[in-house]
Amino acid sequence: MIKDTGGSYSDLMAKAASMTDRTEVGDIHPQLMERLKTTLEEAVQEQAEKCLEKGFTLPKYYIHIMITKEEHAAKVFQTPNVIRIRKPHCRVTRPSPYQEEDHYLWSVTNMNEIKFEWCIPKKSIVKYILANPHEFDVNYVRMLKAFTKDTLEKTDDYLVNGKIA
Repeated sequence: MIKDTGGSYSDLMAKAASMTDRTEVGDIHPQLMERLKTTLEEAVQEQAEKCLEKGFTLPKYYIHIMITKEEHAAKVFQTPNVIRIRKPHCRVTRPSPYQEEDHYLWSVTNMNEIKFEWCIPKKSIVKYILANPHEFDVNYVRMLKAFTKDTLEKTDDYLVNGKIA
């Protein structure tokens, strides 16, 4: 059984397969964003509990989340549109936005102040957004422009206790 679903992995993939032909990309957006929000909140809570249990605090840390297409579903159930939010990584060092596609980063200060840092989609989507900026949020377009110009990051982003980590 998969937590909070009442079904096995195979059951869920079969259900997803049956819905694929009728589902548009925009139909899953609200559900994906709600699940992403829940995942982020759970990661912050778990990190706070771990710190409390071990008797320390983190002045700042990052939560790095990747979204991937479920390869098993694509192969077994011929459903290429099943996506999965991978387990979040809580870390004190900042990951690079250039290391992978389809990933999100938030920073957390004072153990509960969450700030969105960036979201990097696939290169083809970046290209589309930059070619059609009027269809997207101005701040998101600005962030992607900085990403493509390699100005999204600053050296200070990688300092931990005054040293590059």
